[in-house]
Amino acid sequence: MYSTPLTLDPARGTPRPGLCSGWDASPDFRTWTFTCRAAPSIAGALRRVRSLPDAPLHWAFDDAEIRSPDAAHLVIRLPFPWRRFPYVLTAVGGAPRSVPGPFALVSGARDRVVVRRDDLTVEFRRLGAREAVREFRAGRLDEAPVPLGDAKALTTKLGNVVHTRRLLGLDLVTLSDIGVGLRRAYWQTANRGDYEQLVSEQDGSAAYALVGLGEKDPAAFRRAVDSIAALPRVPVRIAVDPDPTMRYAARLLYAQWRDVGLGPRLVTGTAPSVFRRMLAAYPQEEAIPAELALRDGIGRRGQLLRALGATQQHDRLLRLDQALESSAEVVPVAWVVDGRLVSPRLRGWEEDVLGNVDYSVVRSQASSRRR
Repeated sequence: MYSTPLTLDPARGTPRPGLCSGWDASPDFRTWTFTCRAAPSIAGALRRVRSLPDAPLHWAFDDAEIRSPDAAHLVIRLPFPWRRFPYVLTAVGGAPRSVPGPFALVSGARDRVVVRRDDLTVEFRRLGAREAVREFRAGRLDEAPVPLGDAKALTTKLGNVVHTRRLLGLDLVTLSDIGVGLRRAYWQTANRGDYEQLVSEQDGSAAYALVGLGEKDPAAFRRAVDSIAALPRVPVRIAVDPDPTMRYAARLLYAQWRDVGLGPRLVTGTAPSVFRRMLAAYPQEEAIPAELALRDGIGRRGQLLRALGATQQHDRLLRLDQALESSAEVVPVAWVVDGRLVSPRLRGWEEDVLGNVDYSVVRSQASSRRR
């Protein structure tokens, strides 16, 4: 419903024109100039994001200079070199509210939203996962979420209509106000195996790193268990989102940590440590480490900034990740996996690494001119 400055090619994962048709960077990659329609409106939207501390993209524009010297150009001056900055402008936070998007709202309510683009209408309904599956099987839905843990069973029953994708997002725990030794014990003994099987819909989603999957280390697990008896016996309060899925997932971690002798306490509300789902703000490997460092102050900011300015950044991100593992400030648990039932009638349906689908290119063989 909103037009973003740039959009993402879901197949190639690269930015492509949106409201902005071209862009160029200064030699130091600190000043970016974009050629756009509605450039003043985009500048206003980005300045609004910068002014709202709780906005998801506030951290990306916090110290940026944003201006529109004329109706066709947007200039953003960053406080540090950032080679992949155009990817940030694919996020909906940069979309000006005054510029029409690809779809117009027809009607909107809590349980049903209808949008339209030319002769294509898309209806979104709020249903429980089980009810959505029933509606899908009855042919009354073209797309539905896969219920927790049911991907393999549904594939057996329904055939090749289950689509799963590992997204650029992590379920993780941030640990604060406890010693590094205790943090490391939590890091090494997190129950990623059961979590992967019961929460995700795709094998290989257990996360032992923020960059890539990392590797399981059984010896480190045993050393951590042996060290627990000598660690301070302190309760560690961990805040958990009230969402039922996240609370269910948190209990898997809680049970393992209690079994090995640690003292976690799951609480609703605020706490120094937090279990949360963190989705990348833009489609780049750097996005989650960048948000942790620049928004939350977790990790080595200098290392992160050098990675943002690097041509080949993967090795730099790995070093940053290794430092985070050593400090155990962040406990990665599992990569987020999205599972959906998608009707074979649909053509052009494709999900990007952030879980987004461009419905403007989706058509149904049965009803492409209606819904």
